Amino acid sequence: MGRTVFTAEEVRYLESLPVVANATAARITYTRAFKRDCLRRYLDGEHAADLFREAGLKPEMIGRKRIERCLARWKAERDAILDDSTGDATASVDAASSTPCASGNDLVCTGDVRDRIIVQQTHYIDALEQEIADLRRRLQE
Repeated sequence: MGRTVFTAEEVRYLESLPVVANATAARITYTRAFKRDCLRRYLDGEHAADLFREAGLKPEMIGRKRIERCLARWKAERDAILDDSTGDATASVDAASSTPCASGNDLVCTGDVRDRIIVQQTHYIDALEQEIADLRRRLQE
């Protein structure tokens, strides 16, 4: 199985997520805050796929292998990622911050955490509705 290539629509979707600092057809760069939160929760026993799905990153879209590799890389860089004192020039707004993120998407990058959560949850609901529609379609076949 080859490398996952994202369509232009998928790239736009990925870039709309507050946990994504940058996305291209071949690569996703995650925010430092997401890496830190994801790694902490993963080390506490949560499933990586569930953490990504919760952030609007469907494993079916981005690839389960990509998720596994991210966590393996982040575990190897554990100390640097979990160190709250280091800055990150590409990071989006941290949950407690009111500084706009670097992606330029005003709707996603507002200073209000609630706005970002609403956008993220809207994407998650859309993904779930699509999954339900796909399941219904398969049942009818």
